[in-house]
Amino acid sequence: MMKIECGCHCIKCGTTDLESNQVGEIEEDGYFELHHTCKNCNVHFDHLEGEVFDSCNKCHYKTS
Repeated sequence: MMKIECGCHCIKCGTTDLESNQVGEIEEDGYFELHHTCKNCNVHFDHLEGEVFDSCNKCHYKTS
C-alpha cells in the first residue's frame, strides 16, 4: 500500500489533515482508488464515492 498526499478535505469535519492510501492498482487511464483517514476526527472514507467505512480490509482500518 502506498501512502500519498492529497488536497482533499474530510467529509465530516472539513480538515485537510488526512492520511491518504492508494488501495488499488493504477489503471490504464492513470486512475487509482484512494481512501482517506482523517487525523482529526478519525473518519475513514472513499476519495471519489464519499462512502464512510467503519472498517476497511484494504487499509487495515477499524473504528476505535
